[in-house]
Amino acid sequence: MGPTQRMSAGTAILVDKKTAPLVVDSGILMEGRAQFIKLQAVGSGTLTIVNVYATWTSRNRALLWKTISRAELDSDNTIIGGDFNHQEETSRRSIAGERQMHRREAASWHHMTLQYGLIDAWCSTVSGRCPRRPLPSTTRDSKPTPRSPE
Repeated sequence: MGPTQRMSAGTAILVDKKTAPLVVDSGILMEGRAQFIKLQAVGSGTLTIVNVYATWTSRNRALLWKTISRAELDSDNTIIGGDFNHQEETSRRSIAGERQMHRREAASWHHMTLQYGLIDAWCSTVSGRCPRRPLPSTTRDSKPTPRSPE
């Protein structure tokens, strides 16, 4: 990058020296927007961590969620975190509109959360104010299927 160019987006995942030997894979899912590392977990399992920096536009976020879904991260456990630049819950959506999740983005978001069996960890464990809906569940050998809350 030249001295006059500015980086407008970027992600980083930093690990300490003790954790570095546990990294078995890493990569970029979308340049400047999403990257992952896969760690060897205790026993024979793996943990994949995806760091996301989403754009403000719903159309571009839809592409990001679709890209992450298509990556088919083969891991026993998955964590996706970062700056999503949207609120899933309708009551918290921005009046300005661009943070609003439009239909195409909502479909991509829903598919990604089902594929990786994701839930909002803060909402489900801390706030108690989560929307009442089935938690996603999936297996790597089948299509995503919803499951009942435990």
